[in-house]
Amino acid sequence: MSRVLRSIGVTFTREGIEFAVTYAHDGEQPMPGTKKRTTAAATMARKALELALEGLGSGPVLWGGFGTNTQVSKDTIIVERKERAA
Repeated sequence: MSRVLRSIGVTFTREGIEFAVTYAHDGEQPMPGTKKRTTAAATMARKALELALEGLGSGPVLWGGFGTNTQVSKDTIIVERKERAA
């Protein structure tokens, strides 16, 4: 059984912070919401966010994306890549 984290979405709401964790898994039946699966998703999210914060603080980062909406912007910030920032 293995899990591979694909993405993390973070939403800030009035009630708190919500994380949407998307991951691929082998050898498991889809059973979202169980204590084991929720704990595994939280562990993957925690480790990935720690790595992301370390990457943001470690030097230059790459940027990719564009904004077409004057109300909301979405930027992609890339860390842990060997390319140099433009």
